[in-house]
Amino acid sequence: MTESNEDFSFDIDDVSINSEEQVQITPAEVIELIEEAWINEKFAPEILPHKSEIVEIILDQISNMEENIKNLCSTDFTKIIYQLEVDRLRFLVSSYLRTRLEKIEIHVNHILGEEAKRIDKRSDLYLSHEELKFAKEFSFTMEQYFDKLMRFYPGVPSETWSNQIVEPNNNSFVFLKSKNRVEGVLIDKNATDSDLIDFDTGSQIIISYNSVSDLIKKSDVQLI
Repeated sequence: MTESNEDFSFDIDDVSINSEEQVQITPAEVIELIEEAWINEKFAPEILPHKSEIVEIILDQISNMEENIKNLCSTDFTKIIYQLEVDRLRFLVSSYLRTRLEKIEIHVNHILGEEAKRIDKRSDLYLSHEELKFAKEFSFTMEQYFDKLMRFYPGVPSETWSNQIVEPNNNSFVFLKSKNRVEGVLIDKNATDSDLIDFDTGSQIIISYNSVSDLIKKSDVQLI
C-alpha cells in the first residue's frame, strides 16, 4: 500500500473470525485476511466458510483506489504503484472466488447436502447467497444433462449416476502453520487410539486435514 492509504480504516460488523462487536481494521490487515482465506481455500480439500464480508471490503477498496488513479497524472509514478496494488487485489479476490466455484462444480451434490443440514440446524452457512444460487442452478443443469444422456443407455437406471456423490478427501494431508498455542490435537480423528499433540505458536506440521479442519475455520492455524 502507498502512504496515502495508511489513513484508511474499515468498520467490520459480525466478521466471524473476530468478535460480535464492531472491529476497527486497517487496509493491511484486510489484505492479510483475504490472503489467508485464499491460501486456506486453495489447499483445503473441502469448501470452507465463505468470507464475503472481506471480499466486499476489498472490492470497495479497489473501487476507491481506481477513483484515486483517475485523478493522478499519467506521468506520476504513484499511479503505477496504485495500479499494481489494484491488480494484486483483483487477483487475490478472483482467485479466491474461482477456487470456491471450482470446488462447487466438483462436489456440488455433497456441498448442497451439507448446506441443507446446516440450514436445518440453523447453523452458519458455508456458501454465500450467490454461491448457493450458483450451486443449485449448476446441480439442476447437470441433472438435466445426465437425464438426457441416459436416454442413449436405456439399460442403465438414472439412479446409478445420481446416487454417486463425489466427496472431498478430508483424510488427505495438509501442511499448516499454527497461529496460536493449541493443545490436545488428535493426530487422526478417525482412529480409535489416536495420539494427542500440541501446537506451539509458529510451529509447522504435516497432518491429516480432518484433524485440524475446525482449527482452520476458527483461524487458530493456517494452511501453507
